[in-house]
Amino acid sequence: MKKLSAFIIVIALAVIGIVLISKISKSKKIAPASGSVVKAAASFYPLAEFAKQVGADKIDVVNITPSGMEPHDFEPSPQDIAKIYSAKIFIFNGSGFDPWAEKIEEDLKKNRVAVVNMTRYFHLLQDKAEEGADPHIWLDPVMAQKEVEIIADNLKIKDPRNGLIYEENASRYIAKLSELDKKYQDGLADCATRDAVASHAAFGYLAKRYNINITSIAGISPEEEPSPKRIAEIAEIARLKNIKYIFFETLVSPKLAETLAREIGAETLVLNPIEGLTEAELEAGKNYISIMEDNLQSIRKALVCS
Repeated sequence: MKKLSAFIIVIALAVIGIVLISKISKSKKIAPASGSVVKAAASFYPLAEFAKQVGADKIDVVNITPSGMEPHDFEPSPQDIAKIYSAKIFIFNGSGFDPWAEKIEEDLKKNRVAVVNMTRYFHLLQDKAEEGADPHIWLDPVMAQKEVEIIADNLKIKDPRNGLIYEENASRYIAKLSELDKKYQDGLADCATRDAVASHAAFGYLAKRYNINITSIAGISPEEEPSPKRIAEIAEIARLKNIKYIFFETLVSPKLAETLAREIGAETLVLNPIEGLTEAELEAGKNYISIMEDNLQSIRKALVCS
């Protein structure tokens, strides 16, 4: 029922956005924004951050998902939809992560908004339990580099006169992401164990990249409630593998991780899926790379790496 209601709300919001644009276009044609700054919209934090790094002062990026909000179940307001329609380019994750964006994708294109459905550029891992694809590609620093390239390529198409600037900015940021990848390779090279338990299945690409076995309490959506049987199975796995830390995240309740940790005599530790930043993280100047570095330290602690 919750999913059905959310679907109805998404459709309603999309219709509101379409009607709004239709009314505007009757009085004047929708045209690219004037001036040198490109208006851009991104469905959630990592894509907004990557776009800002590429565009710098040549673009104005709005992150549609508010800070502190868990994006899996986020639904945009009519005002949010209007912001997207007024942009020259809209970047979203796709693969069910932000389904509201997929509902308006084709109409945005009809209204001359360039649309980047990011996961269409990647070969995705399949979640057998949920019979769907894992959308959390940004948590692999190597895949994040490709995301930056894709954003730069699309900005160059929309704003060719600043194409060289986008290329140079992308190259600088990709170099930082490459350095991040090297830190992960070196930091996770020599560990006492390769096994870990996390609150939800967000870390499949990171785990594959660095040869870690991560068992997840919940599925792809952190709001999914695992059955008592599933929790018992994970507890048994954690005991057998002598797991000392259970990872939890910042934007959802740590209840499941804390319950499992108490049951097996373990501790909890933050592993951030970077689906959004809290107000505290923003005030502290945190960003994608710094949080990924924090994640590396958490993983090293849990895996007992030298």
